[in-house]
Amino acid sequence: MKQECNQHGLIDPNDSKEQLIQFSNAIFFDGKFYALSLQGTLAVVEESHKSQFQVTQLSRKRAIPSNCSKHFIEYFLESNGEILLIFLISERSKRMVDKVEVFKLQIEDLSWLKLDNLGDRTLFAGINCCMSVPASQVGCRNNCVYFTHSPINGWRLYDMRSGCISPCYDDSGSEIKNPLWEEPITGKSSRR
Repeated sequence: MKQECNQHGLIDPNDSKEQLIQFSNAIFFDGKFYALSLQGTLAVVEESHKSQFQVTQLSRKRAIPSNCSKHFIEYFLESNGEILLIFLISERSKRMVDKVEVFKLQIEDLSWLKLDNLGDRTLFAGINCCMSVPASQVGCRNNCVYFTHSPINGWRLYDMRSGCISPCYDDSGSEIKNPLWEEPITGKSSRR
């Protein structure tokens, strides 16, 4: 992609300095790549003939948080057949997340719809990964985003209903600093 963007001069339409488009985040969905630029432009990238890839669409509006902030981190993921974008927003200090926003991509016109409710979904946004799980099947709180902004600060919970962020606690009330994701062991074990 870098070669194509440089050769054909693909300028980011949302860059005031008219720089070449640079992608920061991407997801493969329904046979296409959806990539976000550093300026919040969404590009649809498709495979053409001879296994070449080309940008086939660019969004008109930027994917950015709805309020001004000092800093934000974005997470791009597929959830229940939809493309979601999570923003961890720092309004006062880069060290603390003050707000979380979740947007759904409207694929037909590449616009973003802010979500107020995730339903039975729970989203996890970590330092190098993100995922969506059906809350009722996994046994966690629905309509929430669990996130970590820094390994030092531990995990936080954003409740979409109340709009509140709180530290994660276990059943006995003690704070969990480093939660672990455990997968069930499948297959047969052999005993002698």
